[in-house]
Amino acid sequence: MRPEHLAYFKDLFEGRAAVSWNAWFKQNDAQLAQDLPRAEYLRLKFHMLDEAEKRLRQAGIEFTVSPLAKREKYYSLLHENVLDERGRPKESFRRKAYNGAVGQFLDGELAKAKETLIAFLRKLKRRSMEKQIEELEGMCFDGEMDFEYGDRELGRMMLELVAGLEIGDDLLDPAIFRAREVLRRSGGEHRFLRSD
Repeated sequence: MRPEHLAYFKDLFEGRAAVSWNAWFKQNDAQLAQDLPRAEYLRLKFHMLDEAEKRLRQAGIEFTVSPLAKREKYYSLLHENVLDERGRPKESFRRKAYNGAVGQFLDGELAKAKETLIAFLRKLKRRSMEKQIEELEGMCFDGEMDFEYGDRELGRMMLELVAGLEIGDDLLDPAIFRAREVLRRSGGEHRFLRSD
């Protein structure tokens, strides 16, 4: 594997990459297909960051996984239609998240965004347990990523709403506890916004 490709993997895991996985792979696809045996190329193409991490370890390259690597892994799973040229979610895609709450927030309609998020969480209770877990974990993840690396106030709002949910369900509690932990770790006093 070319040294520049391994350097990109290191930068990606350490949170310094200028482009996300899908954009990088698209730019380097032909070169990778030419350089690597077919099986190795396909492992890299389909196992993405897991295979990149394996490659770094095999090459003996030390790296420290940044919390941003979680976000990069998430971005790598998105379809190219919702990604920009850097492999990051397009604003138009992001604005639609949580029934348009993110777009409302970005437009300065904070109270409306909060109401939309609360309605989203209420509707969630009527869905299958599997869907509830997936959506709640997703909202906690998005809130954490925004709170720590993006729009801090949007992230705070999302985390406070998740953290304010009633505990008592072993399947849903991990996301609620995670949201509470992220808010506590930030060092400030946070209120948990009730969404029920």
